[in-house]
Formats: sequence, C-alpha cells, structure tokens
Amino acid sequence: MSRTRRMTAFGAVAGLLTLVMALHLVGLALFTSGFLLKRVELSHTSECAPAASWSIPKPPKNIEHGLGEWDELIHPANGGECTLPPRYSRVVMWIIDSLRYDFIVPVPDNATWANSYIHGQMTTPARLVEAAPDSSFMCHFAADPPTTTLQRLKGLTTGSLPTFIEAGANFGGAGKVQEDNWIAQFRKLVGGSGPFAFVGDDTWATVFSGLFDSEVEWPYSSFNVEDLDTVDAGVTERMLGLLQGSEGYPKDWRLLVAHSLGVDHVGHRFGAAHPRMVPKLGQMDRLVSDVVDSIDDDTLLLVFGDHGMDATGDHGGDSELEVGAGFWAHSNKPFCAAGASKDAEDLFVRAGLSMHTQFPLVPGDQRTTRQIDLVPTLSLLLGTPVPFNNLGAVIPELLCSDMSKPDNRLLRALRINARQVRTYIGEYTKAAADLKSHEVELDLRWEAALFADAHFAKAVHEGGDIREASLDAAAAYLVYIRTALDRANSVWAQFDYVRMALGIAVLVGALGVLAVFWTTSVNGMDGTPAIAPLAKSLASSGATGGLVGGAGAAIVLATGRGVDIAVGIIAVGVAAGIVAKHLGCVAVSRNVFREYRTTTAVGVAVATVHAALFASNSLTMWEDRVVLALIALILIVRAVFGCGSHTSFLMQRIPLLSIGALLLFRAASTSRVCREEQAPYCVPSFYARPEVPDERFADNPAYALAGPGTNSVWMVGLAYIVAYFAPDALRRILRWSAAEQGVARLFLDWLVRPILLGAAAYWLADYAHGLERWDEETRTWLLHIKTICARIDLAAIVLAGIIWAFAPLCLVFKQEQVEGKTRTSVLGYSNTLGSGFLLLTSVVYSLLFLLAQPTGQVTLTLCYLAFVLFAELGDQERDSRYLDRAKNINGPQTLPPAAPTFVEIACVALGGYVAFFATGHQAVFAAIQWRTAFVGFTSVVWPFSPAFVVLNALGPLVVLPAFAVVLLSVWNIAPTRPTKEGAAQPMYTAASLLRTSSGFLVYHTLVTLSSAVFAAHFRRHLMLFKIWAPRYMLGGLTLLAADLSIVLAVGAVAHVAAKTQRTFGSVFA
Repeated sequence: MSRTRRMTAFGAVAGLLTLVMALHLVGLALFTSGFLLKRVELSHTSECAPAASWSIPKPPKNIEHGLGEWDELIHPANGGECTLPPRYSRVVMWIIDSLRYDFIVPVPDNATWANSYIHGQMTTPARLVEAAPDSSFMCHFAADPPTTTLQRLKGLTTGSLPTFIEAGANFGGAGKVQEDNWIAQFRKLVGGSGPFAFVGDDTWATVFSGLFDSEVEWPYSSFNVEDLDTVDAGVTERMLGLLQGSEGYPKDWRLLVAHSLGVDHVGHRFGAAHPRMVPKLGQMDRLVSDVVDSIDDDTLLLVFGDHGMDATGDHGGDSELEVGAGFWAHSNKPFCAAGASKDAEDLFVRAGLSMHTQFPLVPGDQRTTRQIDLVPTLSLLLGTPVPFNNLGAVIPELLCSDMSKPDNRLLRALRINARQVRTYIGEYTKAAADLKSHEVELDLRWEAALFADAHFAKAVHEGGDIREASLDAAAAYLVYIRTALDRANSVWAQFDYVRMALGIAVLVGALGVLAVFWTTSVNGMDGTPAIAPLAKSLASSGATGGLVGGAGAAIVLATGRGVDIAVGIIAVGVAAGIVAKHLGCVAVSRNVFREYRTTTAVGVAVATVHAALFASNSLTMWEDRVVLALIALILIVRAVFGCGSHTSFLMQRIPLLSIGALLLFRAASTSRVCREEQAPYCVPSFYARPEVPDERFADNPAYALAGPGTNSVWMVGLAYIVAYFAPDALRRILRWSAAEQGVARLFLDWLVRPILLGAAAYWLADYAHGLERWDEETRTWLLHIKTICARIDLAAIVLAGIIWAFAPLCLVFKQEQVEGKTRTSVLGYSNTLGSGFLLLTSVVYSLLFLLAQPTGQVTLTLCYLAFVLFAELGDQERDSRYLDRAKNINGPQTLPPAAPTFVEIACVALGGYVAFFATGHQAVFAAIQWRTAFVGFTSVVWPFSPAFVVLNALGPLVVLPAFAVVLLSVWNIAPTRPTKEGAAQPMYTAASLLRTSSGFLVYHTLVTLSSAVFAAHFRRHLMLFKIWAPRYMLGGLTLLAADLSIVLAVGAVAHVAAKTQRTFGSVFA
C-alpha cells in the first residue's frame, strides 16, 4: 500500500508538471510561429528569350505624358531586353568561409594598423588589382545579417534578403533553396553542355541538392572546427584537378563552386589574430595564385568570404567585423575598357548614393557593395535572366562600358535589373500586404527612372549628350533598385498577430496554473498537503476546461484556420478551467497572504524587476550585471533578517551562509564575455587576454582586451585545483548533517573527483593541442589523447549515474554499548533524502563540468557550491521561522517547516542566470560555444554534438538550478518511521516538491512571457532582431529545459524516496 501511495504521490507531481510543460510548448510554438515567420517566398521563375540584337527604341514625342507607352516599349514582353549577351562561358566561384575584408586589403610597409597574423598574408588579390585594375576588382562585401552560412548562400544565389528564423536551420541541415537562383538559371541555359562541380562545405549539398553533377560533387563536413586542413586540402586537390584538366577530371565543366573552411575553423578554434591564421591565409594565397594561372580567357574567377568574423573568431551577428567580408573578381580579359571604370564613381555621385564605407581596421574610405549585388551581376555576365526574387543591383565595375555609346552595357544592365525588381515588387504586393505602404513611393521612383531613360533614348535618336543622359538614366534605375531594397528590408518580417496573441494567452494561462499549484499544494483539497486528491481535482477541472475549449477549437477548424490555433484554444480552456475552479482556494487561503512577509516580498519584487528588464533595450543588453545586482540584494536581505533570529547560532549562521553564497557568485561573475553593445564599458575575461591590448583591433573596444578565443593556461591550471577540492567541499557541507561518511565519501572521492580531474585533463590536452610548438604528428597524438580523455570521462559519468541508482543511502549505522545495552544510532538520518539527492546533483554537475571550458569549469563550480549552500541556508531559515511560530503555539501555522519560500526559489533561479553569464554566455548567437560539440568526438555526431552545445549553454542556466531547487525541498528532511501504534506518519514531500517546482517555473515563465510580450511590442524596432528576438529565443529554450529538468529531478527524488521507504518504512503521501 505504501509503495502505491509513494508512486501515486510523485507520479501525480510529475504528471501535473508535464501538463505545464505541454502548455509551455503550445504557447511558445504558437508565439514563435507568429513572431518569427519567414518572409513570403515567391516560387516564380524569371523566364527570358534573349533577342539576337537590341537597340534603344524611339521614345514617345511627349515623354512626360507618354511614360506608360515607354514602359511598354522597353518591356521584355514586347521585345525589351531581359538579359545581356554572355561574356563568360565558365565560372569559378570560390568562397573562403569567414574571409574578412581586411584579410585581403593591401598593407603599406609603414602601416601602424596592421596585425601581422592576419594582414599582409593573403597578398595575391591586391597585387593583381594593382597590376591590372581593369581585369581585377576588389571591394568590401557587406553581408546581410544574420551572418550564418546558410543565409549567406541563399543571398549569394537568389539575391533575396535573409530571414532570422532560418538561422536555426543553419545548424540543423534544413533550408533547401526553393527560390529562383542563378545556378538553376545557368543550368537551364547550358543544358547538358558541361557538368557543374562542387567541392567543400556540405551545406551546399543540402541547399542546392540536385543542381550539381554527382560525379564532380565532393562535399565535406562543415561542423568539425577542430579540423583545420581536411576540407581545404580537398578543395585544393579537386579545384586544381578540374582547372588543370588532370586525369580523371572532366574538361568541359561549366561551373565550379568551392567552399573552403580552414580560415573559419581557425577563427572558431583560436580567434582571428592567432599564429595559426598565418599559415592558413598563406595557404589560401598560394591557391589563389595557382587558380589564376590555371584559368582561361572565358573563365570568370570570383573569390570572396560569405561573412567575416569578430575578434574572437565567431560570427552570426551584425557587427562590422562580422558582416564585412572581402570580395575579389578576376578575369584574363578586362571587365571594361581602360578608364571606363570611372563611370562607376560618377554613377553613384549622380544617384546620390555612397559607394564607400568605413572599416574599423583599415583607414580611409573603402569601396563597398552588398553581397546580393553579385546575383544580378553574375547573371548578366553569364547571359541568364536575373533570378525573380533578387533585390540586388549590378556591380558597375564588372559591367562598365563607355557611357557615351548608345549600347553601353552598364545602362542596359541596370535597366534589366530594375525591371526585374519592379516585377518582383509587383508580384510580392499581390501575395503580401507589408510593402503596400511603400507602393506610391516606389511608383514615383520608377516613373523617374522611365523619364530619364526616355530622355536617354531621345538623346540617342535626336542628338544630345549621350553620356550625361546615360548617367542620368542609370542613376535613376539604381536609385529605384536601392529604394526597393531599403523598403523591403524595413518590412521583411511579417507577424501573425492572432498566433502571437494566442501564444501569449497560453503562457499567461500556464502562469495561472502554476500559481494554483503553488497556493493549493500546501493544504490540498482536504486540509492536508496530500497530492492525490489535489491532482484529481486539478485533472477534473482541466478536463472540463479542455472540453469547453474543444468546442471553440471545432468552430475554428470549421472556419478553415490552422490546427495549431485550435490546439491553442484547447490549451487556454484547460488553463482557464484549472484557474477558475481553484480561484476561490487562492483567494481565501490565509497562507498566501501571511506568507507575504518582507523576505518573500523581496523575492516577488526581484522576479518582477527581472521580467521588466525587457521593456528597455539598454537593460536587456546589461542583463548580466542586473541579475548579479538582484541576487546580491536578495542575499543581503536574507542576511539582515537572519540577524534577527532567536538563537545566537542562527544569528551567526544565516548571515554567514548568505554572505558566503554571495561571495561565491561575485567571484564567479568576474568571468564574462561581452556583447557588442556593451562597448566600451565591458572588459571580457572568459578567454585568454592578449599580451598587448590593441584598441584598434575591433569595432567593439571591448575586444581590445578579448584576444583570440583561446583558453588561459592559468584557468586550465586553476580548473585542476577546483576539480580536486570540489568533492571535499561537498563532503564538508554534508558533515553538517553527519552524512559525509559511507557511500558519500566513496562516491565523491572515487567517482566524482576522478571525473572532474579527467574533465580538466581534457581541456589541458585541448590547450596543448592548439600550441604552435608541435609538429603535425604530435598534434595528432594530442587530438587522440583529448578525445580518449573525454570518452573515458563520459563513460565514467554514465557509470556514476548507474552506481547512484543502485547505491544505498548515505547512512552509517553505528552500534555502541550504553548501560549494558546495545544502542544503534544512524549517522546522516536527519538528511537522508537530501544527501542521497545531492550525490545525483554532483553527477549532473560533473557532466556540465566536462562540457564547460576551463574558465567555465571554475565559475560553474563556484555557482554549484553556492546552490548547495542555498539548501543549507533555507533549512536554517525554516528553523528560525519554526522557532518564531513555536513561541505562540496557539497562533496559526502558515507553512510546514519543510516548504521552501519564494525568496529561496528566486535565489536559485537568479543564480542560474549568474552561472549562465559567468560560464561565457550571452543572449547572442556569437556567444554560442560551438567547440563543445566535439567533446569526445572529432566530427559532428548526432545526437551528442547538438546535445552538448545545448547543455553547455542551458546546463548552468537551468538544468543544474532545477536540480538545486528540488534539493531545497528534501534537504535535512528526516524520514518518518513506523511506530508501535502503527504505520509511519505520512511525509508530504511530494507537496513540497510541487510547490517548489511551481515556484521555479513561475519565475522562468514570468521572464519568458515578458520577453515574448516586449519582443511583440518592439516588433518594428530597429534592434528587434539584435536584442529582443535572441532574448526571446533564449527564454523559450530555457523554459522548456526548466520543465524537462524539473520533471527529471522529481523522478530522481521519487527514486531516493523508494530507497528511504525500503530502509525505514516511510510513507509518502
């Protein structure tokens, strides 16, 4: 019977928490589907039948009133041009991943801005531009954020703008290009006259599946950042084999796409300015030279980066270092006649547009172009129509010609380009309403371009200054294209307000359900904290509400709305049913109001302040400092109130524990990484610092002290020390409850300590592997050593979990003679549940320790010890409250002594955020520590690699805190035993677990709900996808991870309770 009751109690808690997880999942899915929608992708394809010859027709006599007639005259449907005669029959497009602009610019001998690791190493492009400026062109290549590879490949082939939500697909193998693109158009043009070859980053094989010929397609894994050379070696071999016509390679190829990864991997592994970058850029430079020597006159060579990298070698955001890629085009024949390239500058001046930008590391104005501009340029150079969804403008330097001639290629190209954009805008406004507000402006720009073009035709046919008229017309078309791009860019994200509102409503409902769990878990439904009756009542009310919601869902489905909206309505009904039925319980519960003493009010206030941060972009950017201040405030308040305890022991112990935990968090917070927006007030300390800070090193002055993304040797050594002494610290804490002997000693000393030391050894081997002093053979051995270390450690962690599951409780039975009688005492009895559960938390901590980099290992340990101190601190505070109530025995009992208060729970939740930031994370893509995907592996291995990256980020934030908050409920809880009169008194541990878990989820639900509300509120803000969208995404992942972790922790407590029941006969109700 007792076993059944135990299973019912903990099973009911897990079931109720699973219900909340389902509500969270539905709410987040709905809001996300409405908030992060992809832009409308049109499936249209540009169709074109090139005319054998073309000349500008005569304009209408009355140009001003005949613009419609002129528009029809030059329309492709009436014989107007839709492409240009091809200049090249072959293309070599070589992407050097993360090739930043300053990596290829010329470096003067006396340059004070140059860094010898990255500047002046790849010199061939600049040398050829200087030697033959008419056949070699180099510029700054501005990427549209997010700067992830998948988004860049889409932009480089379709000419369309990226969408934020697709950044996630970059790491999941999704994202095949469905839109019209120049590769497909070129394939259609050449037919079967020659194969399309590809070698390099396997993202291409996914994105452009079927466009390359399988016999000349050599994809390589793109995620192994530890491997700096394999992909580049393959690119070198295959590319030169094709270009030089080596045996076994076809000689009639038409397209060669190569994508090198070595530069990107050096950046991710070591940072931008690192000695390992020197040989890598040198290798790229030699290959450029070999490729130039191998191409013929009909081949166009394009070499560029898909994006740049910041100072730590990462990318994904929109800082100048991340969006500023390098671009170089080369041909054996000139792009235009000598001197004609000056027309490009005149064109931009005439259009009132800037063709230059400022790059942080290179002084002076730099010629710049948008990455999507490559699409119309390359299409027209190859003689194909411009892809239908393109918003880029042709690059004048690659299509320049004598502007004084009637058939100059640049004006013809811009006319074709603008017509294609005009057609796209027209079709887009039919499919979506977001550009309609700019329709009048774009119509006026188009009419201005037609007017200028008609005057050009008049100058050609009736005499006049053709060059001036040509520049006017070209400038007007360019202005139209850029205006269309700017307006589309401003409204590129569409929002589904119904789904967003319904998602928020479900999250609000989940918050209400959690509040019901919090308030009713103390007295339940029958005056006792028994879970079973409460769970039945909650399930009944939820089912009733679900039926009502189901009726509404049926109506929604009948109207043709989506299934997800129907599910959302049912979820709202379930939540409303639970809240409505138990609202009275909440309102009349005296416990609720009596609990609002000052300390709990502080906890509620802190949670509210944290949630309100997202109303300000500045406070959101500085969340790492704010949460540190909040946890300091809450711990100081607890210390002050502890000074008012009724015993001298508690008066000293509570403040000491509070201040001790605060000092641990404060020490951990000295480690941090900085957001770009925090410059110049943030000093990063997570990675090794450079010997000489260089404020010119990055556009973010904080990076001047960041150095490369390598670990500090001092932190590697300190991690070893921490790994050795952390188990001793845990044993010392257990000694306070006499639970450090027996299983605890063996488990911590002979399992946890070796695991932690093995994890430190892995990162030591990783550090050694990156040193320059080794030859390749030694480096290979070090790679094997660190891989073996990680695998042994992972196996040991699994073994530790298994041993924990079958090990006895942390008890020592001691017999002694007292007055001639044998007396048995049980050491550790008072903390039976807590000590057993603590051992499991040490296993979770050990796994996260392995997945954290050395600085993160140290800070994670400090935060973990603070979490354990929280359990002891909460127990002492409950003792103090119990003594307060004991003074007035006739007074009302507001809470059982074992029930943690919200201030305790808020401390743990806040501590998770401090741990998140202290372990080298921020709510930005660039802070994701991708290298942890390769702990124990040399390449991406599913599902371990993505799981390790997620645990590295969310483990300190919510997984470890979830187990820590459950520890509050079981710490220093002595089990009951059967008496001579009958069975043991029931233990209401399950009710305490439900209350504690609900409070923890209330905190995270409130924060996530706030991030969603303010993301929706600021949906048109300039910084939406830089600040609020990433923060909402982090909040959503955190909330789901909290749900899952809490359920797992409850299951673990149930296992400890089963051991306790078998040992003492305890009853859990």
